Amino acid sequence: MPQRGEATVASTAVSSVAVPAAGPPSASGRDATAATAATAAGVLAELRRARRKQRVAEIHWIDALYQVYITALLSLVAVLVLSGLTGDGKVGADVVRQAVNRGPAVLGLAAAVMLLIGLRSGCRGGPLALEKADVRHVLLSPIDRGAALRPAALRQLRFSLFAAFVVGAVAGQLAVRRLGGSGAVWVLCGVVFAVAAVGLAVGAALVASGRRVHPLLGSTIGFVLVAWSLTDLLGRAPTAPLTFLGRAALWPLRFDALALVPMAVVVGLVVAGVSAVSGVSLEAAERRTALVGQMKFAVTLQDLRTVLVLRRQLAMELPRSKPWIGGQTGTRPARGRRARVSRVPVWRRGWRGVLRWPAARVARLVVLAVGAGLALRGAWDGTTPLFLVGGLALWIAALDVIEPLAQETDHPGRLDAYPMERGQLMVRHLAVPMAAMLPVTLVAAAAAVLAGPSTRALQVAALAVVPATLAAVCGAVISVLMGAPKPFDTLSMTAPEIAGMRTLLRTTWPPLVAVLGTVPLLAARAAMQHPPLRFATVEAAAGLGVLTLTLLTLGWVRFRDDIHAWWAQLAADAKATQDAKAAARRERTQPEELDP
Repeated sequence: MPQRGEATVASTAVSSVAVPAAGPPSASGRDATAATAATAAGVLAELRRARRKQRVAEIHWIDALYQVYITALLSLVAVLVLSGLTGDGKVGADVVRQAVNRGPAVLGLAAAVMLLIGLRSGCRGGPLALEKADVRHVLLSPIDRGAALRPAALRQLRFSLFAAFVVGAVAGQLAVRRLGGSGAVWVLCGVVFAVAAVGLAVGAALVASGRRVHPLLGSTIGFVLVAWSLTDLLGRAPTAPLTFLGRAALWPLRFDALALVPMAVVVGLVVAGVSAVSGVSLEAAERRTALVGQMKFAVTLQDLRTVLVLRRQLAMELPRSKPWIGGQTGTRPARGRRARVSRVPVWRRGWRGVLRWPAARVARLVVLAVGAGLALRGAWDGTTPLFLVGGLALWIAALDVIEPLAQETDHPGRLDAYPMERGQLMVRHLAVPMAAMLPVTLVAAAAAVLAGPSTRALQVAALAVVPATLAAVCGAVISVLMGAPKPFDTLSMTAPEIAGMRTLLRTTWPPLVAVLGTVPLLAARAAMQHPPLRFATVEAAAGLGVLTLTLLTLGWVRFRDDIHAWWAQLAADAKATQDAKAAARRERTQPEELDP
């Protein structure tokens, strides 16, 4: 890569700029200082332009155009497919009235969660992820840090707003299918809300990072706003500030000029964040740079477990020194007492880890559960694609819950020392995650019922809790045990044309298993919409399907090593047979040697 040595060049070039001697300030001294700062900023900008030019020179314009074409085509197909799957038609007046009354609070809660994420990221050195050369050389050189960091902040802000623009446009396209009205107006309002919400999160992160806000203060502000928005959604508190921002997304149904006030606040917060970017902590920036670099490498290897571990390190998420229940901090018995041997050591060890979850992880699980419940409620009301959102939210929550089993996979050498087969131990580890995931799905069910209380909603939620729990844990188990793909794969080498399909299957299968846990909900909706179908029969059939999928997953976990050994032996035997046939073929075609 042409990046090697550029950091030294940048440091030498910027450091070679003359720095005025210390002394009493004067007009000429101030002019010299300003000229020096301008020269240093110009040198840095020139170096970055040269670096960007070298990077772009390695990419052929035809390859870039092909990537843009493929991305745009796939995105267009995805939007059209989702638009066709969104509901069976326009909703009635009652649903529109409910969307007008409660929709802003739901969107405000989403914006509050994004603000919380931004504040927590900014308090820990985010959101910028600088390169190591910038931290080690550029930020330590005699140049204004604002001039060095502001371009990176603007690039990240531009990318975040572009992503928000795309998501808002897609959401507007989906909304017009259900709520009616002008498609252009819905798309515009969706873009406005999404850009404002993302700008709020990024601006808050930049301000918290530049002003070095204490993590406790930033988390407190974020959680207070989230709690306020949640109680506003439940009708237990006055209108939350971010609820006014949510009204901007529903302008096609009812215009409210008060939504312009939080937008002005967002603009001011973004400007303040970009202006204060020079105050970022070098230690936090270097730590974040190292972890983000490792995380990007793990993503390229499709190693989800490593990504999760690095993300927790990035968030400084450490286990509690004392469990939530009970005051024992260790396993050493009290003086005068003998150590008690547990008959269920795997169960006991798993719960010891769960009871030491940090508060941030518990809060994240609650937020994911509420989001999953609201999404599944929307799917029940007719917006079918939302069941994907609910299933994915439960899968992400299960990735945190599956920690006891994941800890075993992090230490493969320790597994060989246990007097038990690996598959049998992994199966025993599933009991704690399934029990710990059950409260998460119960919170999701409660959120779905509270969004529209009724006896039928309570009945459906009760029947869907267990299948959703089992499927989410199964999807998380598959993700953790599959791990990163091996650098050498016999199947891919023997049949290279299936490598792409296999990679796609490895990526999509675990979340798809979790999404299948929401099938009983869709089956119940179909039974309600088609009276000839018996509700109990359809629910039982869907639940039986999820139970069968769970049993298959348990069998895969138990005999996974045996299956891999059998497949490796089969491949070795096939290779030996091919080698023997090739040797025999060579002997037949080789001319016979004449006797002397």
